[in-house]
Amino acid sequence: MTTPSSNVLIALRNILLNQSNTLPTVIDHSSSNRINSVGDLLEFYVKDAFCDGSSSLEKTNEKLSKYQQVFSYLGNSNNPPDFIIRHGAAVEVKKIEKAAANPIALNSSFPKNYLYSNDSKIKQSCRDCENEYGGWTKKDMIYAIGNVTDENLHSLWLVYGDCYCADKESYERITETMKKGVNEIPGVQFSETKELGRINRVDPLGITYLRIRGMWGIEHPANVFSDYLNTDLNNTKIYVLMRKSTYIALDTKPDLTQFINQGILTINEIQIPNPDNPAQNIDAILYSASF
Repeated sequence: MTTPSSNVLIALRNILLNQSNTLPTVIDHSSSNRINSVGDLLEFYVKDAFCDGSSSLEKTNEKLSKYQQVFSYLGNSNNPPDFIIRHGAAVEVKKIEKAAANPIALNSSFPKNYLYSNDSKIKQSCRDCENEYGGWTKKDMIYAIGNVTDENLHSLWLVYGDCYCADKESYERITETMKKGVNEIPGVQFSETKELGRINRVDPLGITYLRIRGMWGIEHPANVFSDYLNTDLNNTKIYVLMRKSTYIALDTKPDLTQFINQGILTINEIQIPNPDNPAQNIDAILYSASF
């Protein structure tokens, strides 16, 4: 198996080297205007973390040249994921306004413990992004959840989906049950859709239709894993959470000793409830940084 071009510990190292608690300045090369969308800037911050040498660049085309060396897929806001590390994990970036650990809107995509190539919510270009290397069927999923105010970063979580989300069958069962129930409503005309349902010819003229959509959300990891956290809110917090087995399998493990010695990073082996069976615990590793 080919070594991934980056991983979550490389991202953590790069964040701790820069110790920036503000989102980057990024210039749209096509218009020479500064990008002001906080969501877009957070995504650049996360991409820069996984990509050596891009954080110092301000123009989008210069950043893109660096990203192309590391990522096999760069997505859009309508289809998960936001990017895929070549031969590595998929990453979905989520922004929360303010410092509060509010729930995270996932919209029409249910939470993912892993990303599967047969997921109907991903684009064909995502499925094909590594065909030149033999393709892919399943990837680790990392949720990058940032709390921001204006362009200030309060906290960033890099949490693996298999620590946080149940198996896809848990969500698919609910979706299919709801679809079945909706489609059994008598006297209503339905049509095929990837959503929960679509009802046609609602009005007497037959010109109105109703789309039935699922809007998924999930609790913030700061609430889910609150028992393991330092509650000091004065500094920017960075958390990385993964299964111990995931850590063992990482090909590249950068030396983080300097940050431990500086007192800005702690590493703890913990046990967290199994998302598929809370009666069991799984061994995990939590990186907690503050600067």
